[in-house]
Amino acid sequence: TSIGRPRLTSIIPNTTINDTSQVVTIANPGLQPQEADNYDLSLEYYFEPIGLFSVGVFAKDVRNFIFSDTSGIVGSGANNGFDGNYEGYQITTSANGGFAKYRGFELSYQQQFTFLPGFLGGLGVNMSFTRLETEGNYGSATGTTKVAGFRPKTANLGISYRRSKYDIRLQGNWVDTFQRNVNNNPSLVTYEIPHIRTSAKFGYTLASRVTLYVNWDNINPVEVHFTYRS
Repeated sequence: TSIGRPRLTSIIPNTTINDTSQVVTIANPGLQPQEADNYDLSLEYYFEPIGLFSVGVFAKDVRNFIFSDTSGIVGSGANNGFDGNYEGYQITTSANGGFAKYRGFELSYQQQFTFLPGFLGGLGVNMSFTRLETEGNYGSATGTTKVAGFRPKTANLGISYRRSKYDIRLQGNWVDTFQRNVNNNPSLVTYEIPHIRTSAKFGYTLASRVTLYVNWDNINPVEVHFTYRS
C-alpha cells in the first residue's frame, strides 16, 4: 500500500492569471492525498559475469487520485468571482477523482561486457521498455476514461564505459504521446507529442577521494508541443 500527498503549491491558496494563454490557475486547499494498493510480479534472470534480464507485470488500484481539471470557465458579470474580469478564461485546478486502475508490464536488460578483450571490456548497456494502460473515474457524466499525466509507452537506453579512471555514461529516454489534462469538452483535451531526451555524464578519478565529473543534461532541449483531439 502507498500514499501520495499533493504538492505544497497545489494546496496553498493562490490564484495565478496568464493573460497570454487566457488561463486562470487556482490552487485547491481541499485536495486530499491519493491512496493505492499495489501488486507486482517479476521474473529476473542473472547471468555471468555481470548481467540481468527481467520481466515484470504490475497493477495499481488508486483511490482519490489527483488530476489536473481544466473544465472550468470564468463566467460573465460582476459576480463571476473575479470582479467581472477574465470572462471566458479557462480555469485550471487540481482535483481528486474517484478511482483509477493502472495495469502494465516492463522489460529490462542490463549487461557489463567485461568478457570482451582489451578496452572493450569497459563497455556496458542498459535498456528498458514500459507499457501502461490506465482507467479512471472522474465522478462526472463522462464516466470511465484514461488518467491524464501517465505515459502509456516509455523506453530507456543507456551506454556506459567504465575503465581505469574513466566513467562515461550516455542516456536516452523516449516518451510516447500522452494525455495531459481532463476536460468535459473533447476539443479542449490536450496531448503531448512523442519526444526524446538525452544526457551525458563524464567522470575522471584524480585520486582515491577526488573525482572530477561533468554532467550534461537535456542535450537536445525539448519544446513542449500539444495536439488537440478533434
